[in-house]
Amino acid sequence: MKKLILIAGLTAALSAPAFATTNLIVNGDFTQPTLVVPWGQCDSCITGWTNANDMVEIGYSWVYGLTKIGSGVNLEANANTWGNVSQTVTGLTKGAAYNLTFEYGGRAIGGVQSLDVSFGGKTLTTDTGSIDQWTLNSFTIVANSTSEVLQFKSNVTSGAPSYGNEISMVSLTAVPEVSTWAMMLAGFASLGFVGYRRRKTIQA
Repeated sequence: MKKLILIAGLTAALSAPAFATTNLIVNGDFTQPTLVVPWGQCDSCITGWTNANDMVEIGYSWVYGLTKIGSGVNLEANANTWGNVSQTVTGLTKGAAYNLTFEYGGRAIGGVQSLDVSFGGKTLTTDTGSIDQWTLNSFTIVANSTSEVLQFKSNVTSGAPSYGNEISMVSLTAVPEVSTWAMMLAGFASLGFVGYRRRKTIQA
């Protein structure tokens, strides 16, 4: 009986975190294709992403005056010339909540830059500044369909053309439902109960 409780507890405790950490963004660290040079520009070549207004640029963060974060690669949504990048996220559950996170950075030599971020056609934020450093963006969003478009759109500013708006570590994960959290807590509780019974037996 104790083994049965222990197995059930482990199953409940471990299944919820696994559910919550599946990233639905394809190539959110921009490592595909593999960089063979410090930086490069291309048209519709970044796996999982679609770019508008000509080319898109990826490179190692140090090229842009930023510290290494995650894989050390970031995408630059260039302002004033090109840089609208999007991904159609599939596998969503209509009405379910999701956590969207990404890092935003700016280049000192680029001047003022600005980036609109939207999901499902709704603007989440307008990023600007963050010169020479990464700033974490985090949002809880609700899917209105089984697929939604995540877009990073550069704005025309007074900054230098084709500079700035660095993006890295894009992630979209499902928020566990209340029942999932309850199952996880029940799992930990049952593990604690088994541990208590064992200690009690030893003391006896």
